[in-house]
Amino acid sequence: MPNDASSLNPRLQILVQGKPLKAEIEADLISALVSEDLEAPSMFELQLVTWDIVKQQITWVDDNIFDIGNEVEIKMGYEKDIQTVILGEITGLEPEYTLDELPILVVRGHDFRHRLLRGRHTKSFLKVKDSEVVNQIARTNGLTAKITDSKVILDYILQHNQTDWEFLNERAKRIGYEITIDKKNLYFRPYQNTQDKLLTLTYPEKIQEFIPRLSTMNQVQKVEVRGWIPKDKKEVIGKASVGQEGGTMGGSTSGAKAVKKTFGESSQTIVIQPVLSKEEADSIALGQFQNMVLAYITGEGICQGNPELRAGKVIEISGVGKRFGGLYYLNSVEHFYIQNQGYKTSFTVRRNAT
Repeated sequence: MPNDASSLNPRLQILVQGKPLKAEIEADLISALVSEDLEAPSMFELQLVTWDIVKQQITWVDDNIFDIGNEVEIKMGYEKDIQTVILGEITGLEPEYTLDELPILVVRGHDFRHRLLRGRHTKSFLKVKDSEVVNQIARTNGLTAKITDSKVILDYILQHNQTDWEFLNERAKRIGYEITIDKKNLYFRPYQNTQDKLLTLTYPEKIQEFIPRLSTMNQVQKVEVRGWIPKDKKEVIGKASVGQEGGTMGGSTSGAKAVKKTFGESSQTIVIQPVLSKEEADSIALGQFQNMVLAYITGEGICQGNPELRAGKVIEISGVGKRFGGLYYLNSVEHFYIQNQGYKTSFTVRRNAT
């Protein structure tokens, strides 16, 4: 977080194919938006004037600097302290021609996870772990897999008429994992809500708006996964319950524990056909339980622009009372820079306990 003096001088740097934008392009830049998300490929949007007033002609629309597929790195921050907030590729161009207004070029792009959205596939995987499947698909798409071993070997996995993103995201959510990216490194890992806090945002000094919501409506004390093992002709049951939240983020009472104490016994049963082992059923139950508990408290906030805020990191929010103060997991982050106006960051968060 910048100090008071440097906060008056927000900075934006854009590199295309590893090179900074030419000064004349920078002069035409209106705004830059970077939206980072754990649930979908992150995106960026650049808006710039695309008209030469002196020559009275279109400028950047046809310039090869904005060719589809060009690699774009966007850095934001203050004075000399700037950090990369996204590295991705240009995926779309949207010029806007309106009478009585200067023409605008909107340059859109996504992080490298967008490659996983190209085409639908049907294929099968035999005797593999989910983490091994991710490794295979990452390599196919020119990405380097950084994997946390999912441990359970599965007899058969089917990707049925799905994009690679739909398929991998489904496999990840099934066991309480997430798929994130840093440059060209694709991460397949459990939620990182147990990591140390990145920084503290205190209301009202460091955070301008924070709107949290606590809800017990989606909380239960126990999750069961029931399946059928065809070769053994028997039912298999996996379970996860209070005590398996994967940490309580500095709190003492998880959502699952709160509903058990206040409203009594409750459970959720998931029927998945087929589940081929007890280990697989337990893995799914644990993943679904931890994902459910992490939605106990959700919220969104706005603060002065801060490039350190990234999806998948833990922050502390203070000055909002004991119940809602504490550690939160950043689910999405949006960095917005407007030339001559400033830099803001908004975010959404989750927490599993009070």
